[in-house]
Amino acid sequence: MKRDIAFYIVLLLVTMSCNNNDETTAIDTFHSDYYNVNIAPSISNFKVETEKYIKYVNTFKAQPSASNFSILQEQWLKTTQAFSKTRVYNMVAVKAQFFDIIIYNFPVNPTLIENNIEEKANYDAAYLSSKSTVAKGLATLEYLLFYNQDSNKALLMLQENEFRVNYMLGVAQDVLRQANLLIEFWEQDYKDVFINATSISCTENARCLSFNQVINIMDVIRVTKVGKPAGLEDSSSATIESLEAFRSGNSLELIKSTVEEVEHVYTLSTVNFSEIVDDISGNSQISDEINKTFTEVYRDIDAINTNLYIAIENEDPNVEALYNSLFNLVKYFSVDAASILSVSVLPTDNDGD
Repeated sequence: MKRDIAFYIVLLLVTMSCNNNDETTAIDTFHSDYYNVNIAPSISNFKVETEKYIKYVNTFKAQPSASNFSILQEQWLKTTQAFSKTRVYNMVAVKAQFFDIIIYNFPVNPTLIENNIEEKANYDAAYLSSKSTVAKGLATLEYLLFYNQDSNKALLMLQENEFRVNYMLGVAQDVLRQANLLIEFWEQDYKDVFINATSISCTENARCLSFNQVINIMDVIRVTKVGKPAGLEDSSSATIESLEAFRSGNSLELIKSTVEEVEHVYTLSTVNFSEIVDDISGNSQISDEINKTFTEVYRDIDAINTNLYIAIENEDPNVEALYNSLFNLVKYFSVDAASILSVSVLPTDNDGD
């Protein structure tokens, strides 16, 4: 009898050990899969689109035609949309490297940009490394391509000044350098840390940090990219010129691309959060509500039949509708889904990403 009891005790301990190992393995697998399936393809695609942009700058430099200029404008949007998707993965450790600010800080300072062009310098890495983030990056490329909401003027200025084109090329090459450094940081410095971050503490748990960034980026969109420029936030410093990509009129397109990436990691990816939420809760009720709210956000974006700058100027009620649907999505993530996932919601930095 004693031998039987001892046997069952040992069996129980072994079973518990196996279960714990299985749970740890499952967590580690989610972390590594989340990186391989979601993060790595996103940052790699941003690099590819940036390389295409540089190729088209060189084409325009050789033949500064209106058609080549239009291709450049279109590729700027594709490149910036690709970057907007990487912001979903701008974890705390990545944010501390300031890639986001260096690559796309807005609004830009036109005076600084024009002064740099007037220097007629060699716009290489050494030159640009000492320059302000509001005179380089994707927002500066937008300024050079769209000027002050005047594409015709932008084209003429590029055609008349080879140093303006050289500056655009140098800034684009600097963006590519930062894209490579971002990939290098993940691959060489942070990937293994991320995958092995399984602590109970949210600040040292990859799944918790990843979901917090989903919450953070949605709140950034709500507050910084819609609320403040539209005067829907309590901020005396808010102006319409603080709107992202207002010169090109692509504000809504960039918002939508980020929301699409959030939807991807929550619902559509093969490595997503909704399956975990549904599994823990035993039903799909919360995920159904979140997916319904995604649909509402897209509906409110599509309901704005001008660009966001004009819609704000015209006090279009659809802007506030978009602000509210984004707020609903943030609440579902930060309250309902976070509770199911046992995620501690970290302070939101809605002045940046």
